[in-house]
Amino acid sequence: MSMPQKMRRNHQMKGTSGCRRWVRPQGSLELKQGEIHLWRADLDRHMDSLPVLEQTLDAGEREKAGEFHSEADRNRFILARAILRTILAKYLNTQPGQLTFCYGPQGKPELAGGSVRFNVSHSDGLALYAISGVHDVGVDVERVRPGVEEDVAGWLFPLRAIRFLEALPQPARRHAFFQGWARMEAYQKARGEGLALSFENFETFLHQRDLVLFGPREDLGEAAQWWLHGFFPRRGYVAALAARGHKCRLRYWRWHASN
Repeated sequence: MSMPQKMRRNHQMKGTSGCRRWVRPQGSLELKQGEIHLWRADLDRHMDSLPVLEQTLDAGEREKAGEFHSEADRNRFILARAILRTILAKYLNTQPGQLTFCYGPQGKPELAGGSVRFNVSHSDGLALYAISGVHDVGVDVERVRPGVEEDVAGWLFPLRAIRFLEALPQPARRHAFFQGWARMEAYQKARGEGLALSFENFETFLHQRDLVLFGPREDLGEAAQWWLHGFFPRRGYVAALAARGHKCRLRYWRWHASN
């Protein structure tokens, strides 16, 4: 087997978990010890709920929505934030509009009081939410798009990461890029750092197996504090979850306006 073939095979074995079955929850929701709940929302399918859901947003969220020039992007942002409120309200037994958020130095939202940890990401019409009782979490979703890996890798990534990607044939190269990007973003979001980490460590995220304890070079002292999970939330998308602490049981929920 040639080296590119071997790398492609190994990457597929180590990479993102296959498509999961996302189900609508029945009855009340409970975050049990050792669990993290992942939610998927198909934003474009719920545009008819926009007028009602928009009423749950606070003044800051409405102001942020007004900054979008594209109506489609603005509406997706509104839905993504309003759905976050409806999800959190289910766990806290309150009304979505009653929730109060505070924000970290890099803009990561948190619930005032910190009773539930969460993170949210959306790409085009797909939104993902990670909910935890005790773990710091970060989630990222990316729609796989052709040509992006060539445009970005050449001017952002170190040579070793570029060589790793170039050794993979398409479409494995494209998926490896987006999987690595989602993992890196999820990890940084879990730490509340935005894109603060150096791209010099990007190859760390390209090589990681699924559900392992890990840490980039500058965090070797904290390596045992973090684990990472990659998955396919929907055809054409890749995603990743990062969490502080030990491996947790994951539950996969599908949001619907009638929930």
